[in-house]
Amino acid sequence: MDELDFYRRHSPVTDPGAHRAAFAGLPADVAELAEVVRGVVLHRDEAKWRFGLDLTEARRDEANTRHTAAILDRLGADLAARPVPERFAGTCRDFSVLLCAALREAGVPARVRVGFAGYFAPDFFDDHWVVEWWHGDGWRLVDAQLAGGARAAYGSAVDHLDVPRDGFLVAGRAWQECRAGDRDPGTFGVHSVGLTGMWEVQGNLLRDLAALNGVEVLPWDNWGLIPRHYDELTAAELALLDRVAVISAAGGPLAEAVELYRSEPSLQVPGDPLTGASLA
Repeated sequence: MDELDFYRRHSPVTDPGAHRAAFAGLPADVAELAEVVRGVVLHRDEAKWRFGLDLTEARRDEANTRHTAAILDRLGADLAARPVPERFAGTCRDFSVLLCAALREAGVPARVRVGFAGYFAPDFFDDHWVVEWWHGDGWRLVDAQLAGGARAAYGSAVDHLDVPRDGFLVAGRAWQECRAGDRDPGTFGVHSVGLTGMWEVQGNLLRDLAALNGVEVLPWDNWGLIPRHYDELTAAELALLDRVAVISAAGGPLAEAVELYRSEPSLQVPGDPLTGASLA
């Protein structure tokens, strides 16, 4: 299995389906594609503080849209920039899924990565999703949520087109460093609502392994070992998650990510792991 070919192909989640024409004519340049995504997606939690927009519950529920094709249903025939109230109201996951879909459509190897960003709140790593794309000689992180002037609005100095690995920690690295005592688990989670700790890291660890296998779930999807509280995990379960962390931290290799995911039912998203079936 060729790794770059695998990540050039759409997953069931990133496949635009009948809306493939929406990607026609878009540039293959990552910086420009990030701007395109920023022009059509709004993070639902920034609507009020950044734009003074009160979203209805129905609008906030757009973030439960699982597939790119369904996001494109909402956006219409093209991905032209639009006024803020007309953008898709999602989360960091939706910025990442849509950018990943655009890159794959352009033939660029890309994958969604799940972890924690240290550039939104002081001394804290917030639950966050970005895209990793192949830059010719290695994988590079890009954060489309910070494109289009958003970096300044968030008060972030990070280069959103080349996010440093100590600025965004993939879930496997976060797990390893918290388990080793090098980082405080209390500084990982969702800062705005006070959800912190190893259970937050544990959930993203499984979500990142799923994403490496081409199964891009929703940020709140729970299955297998995720609902088990960290303090209740057995020694065997902790050892299994340590194995997952090695793969997540390294971003592969793909063959090992696929073998581990497919061989352990407690890691698999419900459905057929061979086809990347999602939870709904």
